[in-house]
Amino acid sequence: MALQQLRDWLLAPYNTQAVKQKSDVENKEERPQIHRRLLVISGDVEFIDNTIDVLLAELPGQCLAEAFSDSQLKSNNRKVLLGSERDIAIFHCHESFSPGNFLALAGTIMHGGCLIVTCPSFDRWPQQQHASFISYGYKSDDSAYLKRFIALLLDDQHTAIHSLEGTHLPSQDIRYLNEKQAMGYLDNYEDSQYLTPSLFSSKDQRAAFDALSEQFEEDNLHTLVAAPRGRGKSSLLGIFIWHLLHEGQHILLTSTLFENVHSVFRQIDRMCEQNKTHTGVGKNPHFAPSSSNNVSSKNSDKVVDIAADKKRRIGKGTVEWVAPDNPMLFNGHCDIAFIDEAASLPIPVVLNIIKNHKQWLLSTTLQGYEGSGSGFIHKLIPKLNFHLNERERKPVNIVELRTPLRWFRHDPIERFINRACLFDTSPENSKSFLEGDEEDGHKAVETQLDSTNTFNNISLRKTKFQQVSEAVLEDVMLLLTLAHYQTTPDDLMRLLDSPDLILFLLYQDAKVIGAAVVNEEGGEKLRDIAENIATGERRPRGHLGAQQLTLIGAKPDLATLKYWRINRIAVFPELQGNGFGTFILKSIKNAANEARIDSLITSYGSEDKLDRFWQQNNFVCVHKGERANKASGEKGVLRIAPLSDHAQTLSLEVASIYDAKQKQTTLDSLPASLQLLYVTKLRHFIAGYRSLDNVWGEINAVALCCCEHVVNNHSPPLLNRGSAAEDELPTQTANSNGLTAKALAGDSLSRGTLKRRKPKTYTITASLFKALGEMKDNKTSKTHSELIRLLQQPRPDYDSLSDTLKATGKKGTTAALRDIISSFISILDMED
Repeated sequence: MALQQLRDWLLAPYNTQAVKQKSDVENKEERPQIHRRLLVISGDVEFIDNTIDVLLAELPGQCLAEAFSDSQLKSNNRKVLLGSERDIAIFHCHESFSPGNFLALAGTIMHGGCLIVTCPSFDRWPQQQHASFISYGYKSDDSAYLKRFIALLLDDQHTAIHSLEGTHLPSQDIRYLNEKQAMGYLDNYEDSQYLTPSLFSSKDQRAAFDALSEQFEEDNLHTLVAAPRGRGKSSLLGIFIWHLLHEGQHILLTSTLFENVHSVFRQIDRMCEQNKTHTGVGKNPHFAPSSSNNVSSKNSDKVVDIAADKKRRIGKGTVEWVAPDNPMLFNGHCDIAFIDEAASLPIPVVLNIIKNHKQWLLSTTLQGYEGSGSGFIHKLIPKLNFHLNERERKPVNIVELRTPLRWFRHDPIERFINRACLFDTSPENSKSFLEGDEEDGHKAVETQLDSTNTFNNISLRKTKFQQVSEAVLEDVMLLLTLAHYQTTPDDLMRLLDSPDLILFLLYQDAKVIGAAVVNEEGGEKLRDIAENIATGERRPRGHLGAQQLTLIGAKPDLATLKYWRINRIAVFPELQGNGFGTFILKSIKNAANEARIDSLITSYGSEDKLDRFWQQNNFVCVHKGERANKASGEKGVLRIAPLSDHAQTLSLEVASIYDAKQKQTTLDSLPASLQLLYVTKLRHFIAGYRSLDNVWGEINAVALCCCEHVVNNHSPPLLNRGSAAEDELPTQTANSNGLTAKALAGDSLSRGTLKRRKPKTYTITASLFKALGEMKDNKTSKTHSELIRLLQQPRPDYDSLSDTLKATGKKGTTAALRDIISSFISILDMED
């Protein structure tokens, strides 16, 4: 009986008499005008399967249901959900649970539909969660995040729950048929004076279209369209593109996947069908060309030409989807570039596309899960404004949609998600990066926290995320989001469930005004694999700073030091610049000394402001990545502030490595200890433990010894055993370990001394050219010199290297260079 009641509740929107009658009369599918629902089925797999079989047996024809497991949506796989819609989605969470996947799938459910979450019994679910982010050496037997999530489910009056213990159904859904107009939705015949149905579903969607049209006419379409999921962003783009096609514009539309823009093309096709059906469309003021109030006759009667699934043509106007790396996006062969779901693309890619176009439009999802999350917005807006100020001295236009269209306002699922993910939706409690008037539906509101520069009633508390109240947790997540970090829904689970995290909270009176998230790293937990980390053979989960330092220094001791890595530090933007961040750092340092921590470390994306902050607080840079982060476009920086004497000594060695690489110091000019380290790293590369990028600085230092010979475009004489050249130079004796660094440095060796010391530069250069001479295919000295020239560059040029080495791809290039370096090291060993 309970299952039948649950089935009746689930399918009620599709089986009501009103829907059936309307569908019969109008001969089309009719969406049920009620809220979306959330159903949780808790129990073992057999119980779940039997329940689903009963619930989804013989679904009504207009009802679309699909099932996904959490593992199916991992990583980039969930991008396939962008732009898609369904009535019922089943989310299986027995193996794992990702808040980002939950959010992504929920965003595809249309009003009247239902999201079904299946999970183990509530008392066992937190213990069965297998988190992939727990750092090596730590255990998490109980998920604090899932305990909180379950408590929210049980507390939510709109959530249906079915388990072996019983079934709970929420009260009757509230219908919105009579309230749409008052809530910002448009009646189908809002534009009845033009004898045609309205093309917009909300007032702010229509206002947004008017804003876009005005920007286009003023040659000022440099615009970001932002909205939470389900606000009609894709349909707005479809309507606007249809309008531009009638203006004869050639448009390129790009996104991570073509599937993401299916709804945009569907909207264009619907517009074309409506244009054929309603002869009065040409009088609709929303589609007036810039030169008149009517669509030109030559275009208005033109039937859409679908040249291909990825292209539409109306008159002289065309829109075509291309992949983000398509050369057409960078050669200026279109009038306007559209980037849909821009947050799923790296910021450098977005900037590279728009800089090649005079007019462009980006769309992205607020409070989303894709790409770099909210960090995309915080970092992109200043870069867009900088780009525009350089060229046209105009700010980026912001258009924001608020009214939900895929579901109704006060939607139970959206309210639950906002609460579960701690999304701040109240203007009075947050500062938006968007500016505008609340009365304009396509703009956001900005409010400010009262500024202060006093340290009255300031206190810092050290705690754990699991120990703070819900209110404090909400403040912290808001703070981290506002502090320009890449905060996504999955981060909250990591913060609550990672046993290696410490939370520092800065209070003024009872208000949280700052926070720092600290990871405990290194120490005894890494002792058993310290040697393997130093060679690059092992890369255990977590311990990011400790691992990077150990890999740079190639010293196992670096792995076993105890570190506190400052993962995130944030102060409310209005209070920054008053010393609160420095106060937090000093307090963390005092706490670290009490806990006998060897060193503080931090890693972040390099920006001038952040670099100055860390430098002023005595954090020394020991590494800066050569490649920019794919999401933010910034280069990663690692800084260290040693506390113990041992850490001080080791940090000086690591800093000297960084300094030598920054100056591109030749191998023969380095101290003996660094020469030994460089050769050791090259041996790790030969063994396959280190990547080419990781040892490029070491290879570069070897190649730079050959500058004179490359400039003169000839090779030095190779050392042939028994030759006259060899008789003029002394032999060298290898040390007991078979290493060559002391010989390279000219020091005395353990088994003898040099009668006449061979010049170090000559030895290195000759050995390298001899190694090149052993290359296959009888490559000429000109080829050798070109290769050395490439090896002397600050960073690897894989295309040129592969051409010179006649190798295929990055993997083949690395293998070829590994053979050369192996030969080079062997020759050095023999020379010693």
